[in-house]
Amino acid sequence: MPDPSLLSVREAADRLGVGPVAVRQHIASGRLPAVKRGRSWWLDERAVERLARQRPGGGRPLSQAMAWAVLLLASGEDTAAEEMAGRERYSQRMRAWLREHPLRDYAPRLRARAEMEEFDVHPSELRRILGRPDVLATGISAGDVVGVLGPTSEVEVYAPASHRNLIVDEHALLPGTGPVRIRWVSDDIWLRLDSRGSHRAPHAAILVDLLESDEPRARREAARALEP
Repeated sequence: MPDPSLLSVREAADRLGVGPVAVRQHIASGRLPAVKRGRSWWLDERAVERLARQRPGGGRPLSQAMAWAVLLLASGEDTAAEEMAGRERYSQRMRAWLREHPLRDYAPRLRARAEMEEFDVHPSELRRILGRPDVLATGISAGDVVGVLGPTSEVEVYAPASHRNLIVDEHALLPGTGPVRIRWVSDDIWLRLDSRGSHRAPHAAILVDLLESDEPRARREAARALEP
């Protein structure tokens, strides 16, 4: 009998409001972790619900650079936002977009900011991952920004995409479902984020990531903090 925390492809499709083919495409791309038993795929319910909260609705997503420019601006890091946006016309677009799109309602449009991947790992590695110099704490690992203390049993960070193999090997990470959530960003974006001199993601990015949390209180507090 299947684990009650696992969903069939059809059940996942119903939760996401898409067809089974789209769910299988998410599995193939790695966006939805799944296990195969016999001829059937089974998906982790938490991962499906998390993806459902990320559904973008109408409108095109922002590019990775523009998404980060908006998040930096919303965090009060104006200089870093201007540098991320680059050209003057992009800077004007960044400011106009943020004025017209409250992050609480339009956070899914910023999904290009990173590629999220989930891993299982030995519990002894959690603190070591969070203490790495090449990661920025975010989401539940920085939930104290809204009064939510992150559990020691989970880690959520941003990291440069080029360090993926290094991080996976050093901590014996197993792709799939587990307590480690890493959001990979391109190296050019990472250099600008890392140059801020903080071991945390920009404030607004932390809040947007908390909106995708499995913890209802974290989502609620983040939404409240993002109210216009």
